[in-house]
Amino acid sequence: MTSDPVSCPNCGYGFDGLRRSTRMFDCPSCDTTLFREGDALAPIGNHGEMHETPMLIGIGDTVEAIGSRWTVLGHVRYDYGRGFWDEMWAETPDGAGAWLSIDEGDVVIQRSLAPAAVRAGLAGELRLGVQVRIEGEVYTVTEMDEATATAFRGELPERIELGERHRFVNASGGDGTLLSGEVWDGGETWFVGEWLDPFEIKVERQTG
Repeated sequence: MTSDPVSCPNCGYGFDGLRRSTRMFDCPSCDTTLFREGDALAPIGNHGEMHETPMLIGIGDTVEAIGSRWTVLGHVRYDYGRGFWDEMWAETPDGAGAWLSIDEGDVVIQRSLAPAAVRAGLAGELRLGVQVRIEGEVYTVTEMDEATATAFRGELPERIELGERHRFVNASGGDGTLLSGEVWDGGETWFVGEWLDPFEIKVERQTG
């Protein structure tokens, strides 16, 4: 589903047919990073420097996994000191969205949890090895660290603050699922994910 036409406030480039889910993206004319709030666009800096590396999945590719087809629309890279991982924003033809997290060949497809599913301030209660029950599943905390979003490309459904560090939490479920939390001053957001076998993922590369 697309939104009404809007124009870049920096150069006047017109966007016709922008997805309603898209909030953060680059102007292809002047390369300004833009954020959409309602029907207005605001410049918010630049998209950062993303060093090219071999990627299993890229923007524009179609990914077939867990019985659905996803089109990759955006890409964010996070640095956590000893390495980095990539988050790919993807949507199905009917507009359902998910993040494909890729770290050293491991792939997880993650969907946002409703705020009501997780009690406020949960991240502050957790430590390595602690167990927590979410939506009937028990998860054990396996990783807690900090990361920085260093660069993005394409279209994203939310504003990503490049250069700002945030805390993250990963916890493993007994059925192989993954609970992930991102924490910053004043808020936190949670995702539940499912591990994917890279050899079973079908990827159709963008052509042209």
